[in-house]
Parts: sequence; structure tokens; C-alpha cells
Amino acid sequence: MNAKFVVVASLSALAIALYWFPVPLTLGDYVLGGYPWLAPEGAKQGMIALGIILSAIFLGLTGFMWYITRKLEENPNEEDTNTVEEIAGGVQW
Repeated sequence: MNAKFVVVASLSALAIALYWFPVPLTLGDYVLGGYPWLAPEGAKQGMIALGIILSAIFLGLTGFMWYITRKLEENPNEEDTNTVEEIAGGVQW
């Protein structure tokens, strides 16, 4: 498996877990994670919706990267044989 994919998948999983984990991680003045639970009462539903949307985007992009990585691993030596003329529909300038 491609090492870049493993790094991206790990960082994506870490970001999702950090967002949803109920105990925030405090680094000096920065608060990381626990956002739906730290939000004021009126904003909790919005933060939960934002978390669901961002989690779906992260998972979707990670899945897409996995798909692309698998396709590249199947044909690693296959080169693009299309020339400019073939791409342009055979029209020569």
C-alpha cells in the first residue's frame, strides 16, 4: 500500500477523532477538539452539523484517494500513449 495514502488516512482519522472526542486537548492558548461539546447551547446543533459534513468530506476524499492509489498500483508501468493529435480528435494544426 502506498505510504502517502497511509499518512493521509491516518491524519484524516486523527482529525475526525479529535473533532468528535468530548475532552478537548489544550495546548497553551489553543483548544483542539471537543468542539460540539464546547459550543454554546445555541450553536451546538450547528457544530454537530458542521462535524458531520466535514467528517463525510474527509472520509469521501480519503476513500477517493484509496481508489486512485489502487488503480495506480494495478498498472504502475502503463504510460499514457495518447498523442496530442489523438486527444484533439485527429485534427492537426
